[in-house]
Amino acid sequence: MAVKTKYQVGDIIYWYCDMDNEIHHAEVQFVNYAGVGYPDINYEVTTVCCGETKTLFIDEYEVLESDTL
Repeated sequence: MAVKTKYQVGDIIYWYCDMDNEIHHAEVQFVNYAGVGYPDINYEVTTVCCGETKTLFIDEYEVLESDTL
């Protein structure tokens, strides 16, 4: 049985960055999950954050719903 995730590769996600106090967005490049016990799901993205290009892993609970923006 596959783990059900809210977002898939190619989706655009938004999250708040505590380091620069801004909302960022990026395209999901890869979905990482561990389905044992409580599912641990994060989304791999590449974006410019704090002035440099970074690959980040955004936890599913940190993704902002598009209707709250």
